[in-house]
Amino acid sequence: MTVMEVLEPDGESTDKKPWRVAAIILAAGCSRRMGRDNKLLLEIGGNTLVRSSVQNAITSDVQSTIVVLGHEAEKVAAALEGLEYQPEINEEYSQGMASSLRVGVKAAEGFDAVAILLADMPQVQSKTLDALLSVFLQQESPRIIVATHGGRRGHPVIWPAVCFPDLMTLSGDIGGKQLLQKNAHQVIEADVESDSIFMDIDTRSDLAAANAKPAKRP
Repeated sequence: MTVMEVLEPDGESTDKKPWRVAAIILAAGCSRRMGRDNKLLLEIGGNTLVRSSVQNAITSDVQSTIVVLGHEAEKVAAALEGLEYQPEINEEYSQGMASSLRVGVKAAEGFDAVAILLADMPQVQSKTLDALLSVFLQQESPRIIVATHGGRRGHPVIWPAVCFPDLMTLSGDIGGKQLLQKNAHQVIEADVESDSIFMDIDTRSDLAAANAKPAKRP
């Protein structure tokens, strides 16, 4: 059974539990739909996509930010210079998103949960992630927390440590959607105000639309 939680993103966190959550940002892909350019190095609102995404995670209430690098790892890391994060290299990034998930989850061993974010979704603000964290910390037992808006699911998703073994079994160019279906009785949908949870940037037209409506800084 899925439970709906209606949140005010600007509300105060009710963090009462000592659970530690790491953000995992997937930034290893080849961005083939953008052509020759690495989309993570293109700009939105005067900043690169990847730097905006990582900054949003760092300024949230997570205890650590892990960035999984792969394609053009040195260039992407250069775009993140000066930020405090934990880099992890996915040597098998060409095998798809699941390979990056495995690298990130392995690096988060010892944490109570991970928040999975995509580096090509720079408009997901820290307050959106904090809203999900607030719901996670209110639970008597760890649950999967999924961001929703208008009845649709998006990103990020918070996965408790009990799900780490299942995340490590994923393969191919897929995320955790099938695991959400498998564990539907453990899912809580956290409704947020912003539709940025759907706004991934894959094409030039996506980038133009995002720059026409720049992301607000946290």
